[in-house]
Amino acid sequence: MIMIFYTTVEVSCITENGCACGCCCSQIIQSHPELKLFIGMDVDPLALRMARSRINAAISHSHPHPNFQALTFVKNFRHIRSLLTQVDHISSGVDGILMDLGMSSMQVNNPARGFSVLANGPLDMRMDPQASLKAEDILNSWPDSEVGRILRDYGEERNWRLLQNKIVQARLQGGLHSTGELVDVIRSATLGTKGGRQGWIKTATRVFQALRIAVNDELKTLEDSLHACFDCLAPGGRLAVISFHSLEDRIVKQAFLKIIGEEVRNSIRNVEGGEDEKELWIRQTIQGSNGTILTKRPITPSEKEEGFNRRSRSAKLRVIQKL
Repeated sequence: MIMIFYTTVEVSCITENGCACGCCCSQIIQSHPELKLFIGMDVDPLALRMARSRINAAISHSHPHPNFQALTFVKNFRHIRSLLTQVDHISSGVDGILMDLGMSSMQVNNPARGFSVLANGPLDMRMDPQASLKAEDILNSWPDSEVGRILRDYGEERNWRLLQNKIVQARLQGGLHSTGELVDVIRSATLGTKGGRQGWIKTATRVFQALRIAVNDELKTLEDSLHACFDCLAPGGRLAVISFHSLEDRIVKQAFLKIIGEEVRNSIRNVEGGEDEKELWIRQTIQGSNGTILTKRPITPSEKEEGFNRRSRSAKLRVIQKL
């Protein structure tokens, strides 16, 4: 699913935003021996450190271009424009950008980060450890109406009002300071609802998602980053985005439509042999005055990929190409 967006295209420079564990980095480097420059960005220094080790391993097990360079930066990808001005030999833009919006197992499984509903830890949820805002601040200090809005809009949680009231009640009893305490509040709010154990886990997952989005300003960052990344592409360059929930996918879809400008043609692609056979994943395209959306409908993982990586089940890939 990850590599198909550049199957037939020679590339000299690819940027990956959101390196997470580095799996995508490795695949890109090993699949493109002509690649001269790989740039990895992530706001999480621990994730970037793991990605760097995987990049080094990929280089040692492949045959990269003699002039190949791999650069990594601890940066939020909304700042990609300013970052690329610091890199030599890419004044005309980059050939490909991959935005992986998912979290790595390393991040989720570390209780100290506060992302897991199944492990007790501090109510942190920051991707950038230098940022000041934590989930604990939102739960204990923000107006109750704002807490409710976060649960409703970012978690798409039906019982947001009940959960909001339970959180306010917890404030009167000393507040919430750990993920375990928050889970207890969620479980008390879901007693008697359908689904049993799975019911409260699903609710907790939505609540944790909502708080993580708010803490890291993820949706505004995504919207800004999509436009910034497209601007950094060379003519013919491709921007691929892997999203993991409906809020992200909606923003990507709407941003792509806005980016391509006035729609010129909406077409179903017929492939009858030749080089295009290698890009059979391009089924329906939307061509605009500034670019072409190569995925009118998002690409989802195959059963084989889902079996290999359970967390990929909700992944959706959308690709846009600059004219």
